[in-house]
Amino acid sequence: MMNWRQRQQLKGATDMRWSILPPQFYDYLVDSCTKNTVIFANGKSSPFPSFFDVDYVYFPFCVENNEWLLVQVELRNVNLISVYFGALFVNIKYFKKTGFPPKLMSFEVNEDYVQSHADLYGNQGVHACMLMEHLVTGKPLNISNNFKESCIAYRLFMADQMYFWRCLPRPG
Repeated sequence: MMNWRQRQQLKGATDMRWSILPPQFYDYLVDSCTKNTVIFANGKSSPFPSFFDVDYVYFPFCVENNEWLLVQVELRNVNLISVYFGALFVNIKYFKKTGFPPKLMSFEVNEDYVQSHADLYGNQGVHACMLMEHLVTGKPLNISNNFKESCIAYRLFMADQMYFWRCLPRPG
């Protein structure tokens, strides 16, 4: 998505005021390693733009090696943080584990895209990627009646994208 963002900007797109940070960004925040988090915020680590150039920052992170969450931070109003859960049971577990006091920041918990636990088994990371693409591009989620088949199709799409951006030669 970040490579696609750069290409769109080269074509003159002006609505690219977002950034998607890698999953390890959350680990850097938790470990309080500011030098690792600053390189993502100051625009010195390609392809991540400076936080001054974006309105929204998205980052996925994994809880207990199998539960994925997607966090959206609106930088214009840092008090609003949206957390997108893949499944409802993660909601309570997440806040109990982190112990964030509700007075420090407000969370908007978005459960519009929740799937059943049986459907998400093995697909939470894929679902987080599908949701990120939907939120930054506005494209529909394209989830058919069979959620698992939709995830398989999206995995193939992601594999094609990785091959395209990492393996194919680029002009000049």
